[in-house]
Amino acid sequence: MGMWLNVAFIQCPDVARVERELSRLLVEGGRRLTTPKPRTRERHDRMQYGLGDEVQRWGLAGFHGARGWTVLRTAPFELLMQGTPPLLARLSSRLGVPAFQYNIYDSTPEFLMEVDADGRVELSGFVGQDVTRYWNSEPPMERLQTRFRIINPSAVAAWAESAIPEARVTGWLYRSHANSPLTEFDKLWGSQRADLVRWLGQLGTRIDPESHEWRIHPAHIIRRLAQAGSAHLPAEECVEPAIKTVFGGPNARHCDNLFLVETLVPHAPMPVDGFVLYAEASSK
Repeated sequence: MGMWLNVAFIQCPDVARVERELSRLLVEGGRRLTTPKPRTRERHDRMQYGLGDEVQRWGLAGFHGARGWTVLRTAPFELLMQGTPPLLARLSSRLGVPAFQYNIYDSTPEFLMEVDADGRVELSGFVGQDVTRYWNSEPPMERLQTRFRIINPSAVAAWAESAIPEARVTGWLYRSHANSPLTEFDKLWGSQRADLVRWLGQLGTRIDPESHEWRIHPAHIIRRLAQAGSAHLPAEECVEPAIKTVFGGPNARHCDNLFLVETLVPHAPMPVDGFVLYAEASSK
């Protein structure tokens, strides 16, 4: 099984304020806040694999991330992306700040949902084999790669470079096509690869001549996601650790999906300072 990741970040440093507004939204939506006892996670647990209102109990947690950001974790894992409008959009609108959720499906497909301070939603990437999910149709070709269109990562990237200068992520260059490009996709692929090579050169990054591997500070990857998107950036080895490191800051280790299956789903104690909410569906 490959890498799976579902993590959200909201540009608000006040974790208590995020908790208050999220609690209000849950109650207004007909949910009842509760404090459940610890439980044993089921093999195919609905809190892990279910969708939205079909899940009897939701779990939501928040804690400090990088400077100026709060990390949000949920069970079910895509809860913030569901609803009309999505719960993440409603929360951002209440707080008047932008937010995003970034997902990886089985190591390769990536999906990004961004919302601005008014609740406007931007999508990029796609969900595993269910390409039309959240798009409701085939996603536009120019949106197949994840790219920040709302989030401005300049400040948080600068913070990460200063706070964790030793951090590095790894990428590599896919081999170029030996023959002349035959299709529009081939031309786009080659253009994106050449652009990545130029960018790495501008940063003074060494590309190993044999393995084609390169290493770089994750802040550069986050900036590139706003400039050129994720084309030719390995999701599991490069984008995923960059997202967690830069936006998760001192709590980056709690940004993987183990937090969800070991804390939220079994209702275990929080391993980090922050809040946890459990919201029960109203009985009919």
